[in-house]
Amino acid sequence: METRVRPKIYVNGDPETGRVFLTSGFQAPFQEGDLLKQIDVNSHFQSYATGGSIMHLFTAEEMKPEEQERLIFSIIENFPIQYLTKTPFLTTCNSCGHKMVGRKTECVRCGSDDVTLWSRPIGYFRPVMRKGIRKDFKNAEYLFWLSGRIEDFATRKEVKREDVEEIIDEISSGI
Repeated sequence: METRVRPKIYVNGDPETGRVFLTSGFQAPFQEGDLLKQIDVNSHFQSYATGGSIMHLFTAEEMKPEEQERLIFSIIENFPIQYLTKTPFLTTCNSCGHKMVGRKTECVRCGSDDVTLWSRPIGYFRPVMRKGIRKDFKNAEYLFWLSGRIEDFATRKEVKREDVEEIIDEISSGI
């Protein structure tokens, strides 16, 4: 008799309700605010993947192309990162239509708290939450993602201009 081994399938979501989804990739678990440590953790995790792991650098503000280029090339020249994206968090105001880079809880133009936060989980931008967003980014009047994804969104490090120079300086000094 031949014994067949079935690999385990890991899903995200709730198998009880059928609201599950499969993923061919993963993101390294990381909750710490130190971006250089996050890059290091991702470089180790990516060695286990053959095309299914990507490091997202979520940006909090607009950056000049040369700033982005310096950061990205410093990372890939000094760490074995295979796949890397620079993804802005986006906020749109539903009252006046103003668009902003970064996670905002209210519109910087009109002051409305009816804003929608957007992120790019897999190749395209999706709304994360809308209206009455708290400073910890874990709650709002409308939540569009599952709670585990909201927790990840709330705790993800945002890259700022000052981070770019700090990281490049630390990498240059021989980490």
